[in-house]
This record gives sequence, structure tokens and C-alpha cells, in this order.
Amino acid sequence: SASSSPVSAPPSPLHCNPVGVLRCPICGQECAERHIIDNIFVKDTTEVPSSTVEKSNQVCTSCEDNAEANGFCVECVEWLCKTCIRAHQRVKFTKDHTVRQKEEVSPEAVGVTNQRPVFCPYHKKEQLKLYCETCDKLTCRDCQLLEHKEHRYQFIEEAFQNQKVIIDTLITKLMEKSKYIKYTGEQIQNRIQEVNRNQKLVEQDVKVAIFTL
Repeated sequence: SASSSPVSAPPSPLHCNPVGVLRCPICGQECAERHIIDNIFVKDTTEVPSSTVEKSNQVCTSCEDNAEANGFCVECVEWLCKTCIRAHQRVKFTKDHTVRQKEEVSPEAVGVTNQRPVFCPYHKKEQLKLYCETCDKLTCRDCQLLEHKEHRYQFIEEAFQNQKVIIDTLITKLMEKSKYIKYTGEQIQNRIQEVNRNQKLVEQDVKVAIFTL
């Protein structure tokens, strides 16, 4: 009697991922947990936004003294008291920042929409204000001074502007390629129609030639 070939068992629907690895339920792509970053936009929609404080009652957000704010750092998007302003103008990272008087600050500069500071997961009281180019990640001042000391970095506002220019350039090139692809597709369709017409003409000529034999 003919021996039946072994039949492999179907894959189990309950696939066990390796430890520290997540699998996308849609595409099946696996990704290490350490490579996953928080989606700040989703967190902003799920967490309760902090209340907006009037400028007249605004306190310093750079220290824990709850001192009255006297200025606003445009680059850090942060309110500063007199003491923090002086410190801001001494520190290497911030001495070139633009600090405006409280009366001169517009709502647009402060960003009184639902924008809220994002804090470092390692240094809980430090905001993520820097972008480490070497590691391609957001960092706080403590992170940049300690773990990323010799790395290239930018303030996130500067990094945003630079990336915006790059993205705008890529979009422009993409639109140009899209137009070219559309034009090429139209040319191909025209050639297909032309070939179909020629085919019909040849078929008619063949039929006429057969009938005249």
C-alpha cells in the first residue's frame, strides 16, 4: 500500500512572542520593547490637560519655589522667576535664549492650547527639551549632560524647524514624482489603446484577405 506523506500541523493561533518582543496584530511585524517610544499625541488626548493660568498669576515652571514668573523663555517654552532668569542667562545650554518680559508674552508664544510639557522618564522633574542627533531621541538637560555628554544635540524647536524643511523638500520631490508617474501611466494607457486599435485593424485585414482568396 502507498504510504501517506506526513501532514504538517497547522500553526497555532496562540503564538508566543519572545520575552521583550511585541508583535503587531495587523501586519505581524515584531519589534523589541526597548525600541518603542511613547506616542505623546495619544497621551495628550487621554490625559486630563492642566488648567491654563492667567499671566497675572503665573508662577515659575522652572523651579519648585512657586515664585511669581517675571519672564518667559521662548526656546524652552517655560515661565521663569527672577532667580531662574539669572540662572538661565548663566548656563551654557540656555544663555543665548530669548527671555521676554511677562507683559510682552503673547498667547501664541506661550502655546496656550492644550500643549503641555513632556517630562523625562528618568529625571521626573526635567522636561524633554532637547533632541539628541546622535541617538535620535528626545532628552532632558540632565540626560544630555550625563548619558549624552559628547553627543550632537539641538533644542526641539530648532530640530522641528530643520526637520520641517527636510520634510517639505521631500514632499515637493514626491509631488514631482507623482506627477511623472501619473503622466507615464497615461502614456501607457494611450499606447495600450493604440495597440488594441492596431490589433483590430490587423484582424480586419486578415479577414478581408481570407475572403478574397
